[in-house]
Amino acid sequence: MKDNPAWDQLKAVNVEEKNMVEKKNNLSYISWAMAWSTLCDIYPDATFEKHCNEQGFPYFKDEQGWCFTKVTVTVNGKSITEMLPVLNYANKAIQNPNSFEVNTSLQRCLAKAISLHGLGVHIYSGEDIKDIPNGDEDKGDGKEKGTEAKTIKPTEIKEKEPKKDEQVDKEEKKGTATLDLFLKIINESKNFKDMDNALGTSTNKPTLENLKLNDNDTWQKIMRATFEKKSNMLINTLNDKTKSWATISESMHTPKMIGFLDDLKQNANDLLEKVQQASETRANKENKNG
Repeated sequence: MKDNPAWDQLKAVNVEEKNMVEKKNNLSYISWAMAWSTLCDIYPDATFEKHCNEQGFPYFKDEQGWCFTKVTVTVNGKSITEMLPVLNYANKAIQNPNSFEVNTSLQRCLAKAISLHGLGVHIYSGEDIKDIPNGDEDKGDGKEKGTEAKTIKPTEIKEKEPKKDEQVDKEEKKGTATLDLFLKIINESKNFKDMDNALGTSTNKPTLENLKLNDNDTWQKIMRATFEKKSNMLINTLNDKTKSWATISESMHTPKMIGFLDDLKQNANDLLEKVQQASETRANKENKNG
């Protein structure tokens, strides 16, 4: 690939040293967010395209109903298109996938398409042929001595199993971009502070910002889940008879709470109405008990 220096430059990136490699069930992969971020650091003009079918949906279906996604990544003027079956959590191809499964497949396909430009390509080839020759070296007949070249298999790409932020931040020390991870963080949060701290770590904050720019659909789902969880926390507090109305009323007028209610007004008015209804119900009960 002498005509395209991107291959040599991206292949030279030590993805292990940069803590970009995730492992699950003895298989390795790179999250799409880490791959895209690293690629754009080197080639800011890189682009990708998620292909859609004739109906405008981002997946394709064969005659038996098996589905697959298709993504093209362009780096330094060279485009590479990758196709990947839509898989479930057991890493098995599925029929009639839901929107989340299609989105997961698209992100996996994006990561693999990026790797075909050189970034972490050995991860998807197996440890036995980790030292893939550069384009200016002898290509031979596609086989290593004593063994046939291994085909890159879609099943070698696996999504990161959901983990709480503390595990990701302290043990993995890697950014992840799976919807499951953030939903788990949100659902396990006990209060506003717990959630804000978990989502605002040096690992997760930039990942969310990256999602907002490059995968707004997933980012919107995370924001919606955040609004729903915090709204439910607030409603539960309003319904908690063990908490005095004076204490609740005071907390409702803090800058942080006012900011949250303003966010609901702009982004989730339906949830704001539920919070207001719970607040009015509690206020009316307090007035009656006066």
